[in-house]
Amino acid sequence: MPKSAKLSGIKSLRCYTIQEAADITGVSDRTIREWIKHGLTAMTSERPTLVRGDALIAYIRGKRQARKFHLSLDEFYCLKCRAACKPAGGLVDCVTDDTRAKLTALCETCDTIMHKPIVHESVPILTNIFDVTFHDEPPQSSKVGSETSARNRH
Repeated sequence: MPKSAKLSGIKSLRCYTIQEAADITGVSDRTIREWIKHGLTAMTSERPTLVRGDALIAYIRGKRQARKFHLSLDEFYCLKCRAACKPAGGLVDCVTDDTRAKLTALCETCDTIMHKPIVHESVPILTNIFDVTFHDEPPQSSKVGSETSARNRH
C-alpha cells in the first residue's frame, strides 16, 4: 500500500462503497473506515456505507494541507524534531549553483543537520540574519575520506 492516498481516478460526482474507495485511493478499507471516524463524510444510515467522491477528494486534500509546514526565512525544518527550528548559533553554510542556493545548518535543539533550498534573491537577506559561510561546491567529506583511506592502503 502507498504511504499517501491517490487522488487520480476519483470521480467527484460518484458514490463509492468503502472497498471501492479503498481500491481507487490505494489505501486499505480499514483506513477508509478510520477516515470516516475522523471526519470523512459518508452515508452511514444505509448499507452498504457510501462515500461521495467529492467528499473523499476534499478529505484527502485537507489531510495533505494539514501536513504542510510553512517556514519563515530564518527557520529550517528539522526532521528529527519535526518542527521549525533556528540554526544553532546562527551559523549557516551556503552552497550556490546556477539556479538555487542550498543552506545547511545544525538544529539548535538536537544538533541534527538541516537543509533548506532557497532562491538566489534571498541570499543577501540571509546574510543580515545569519552568519553565512559561502562555498562554491558542495562539501564532499565522505568522498575525501574514502580517497584518503584508499591512498593509505597502497
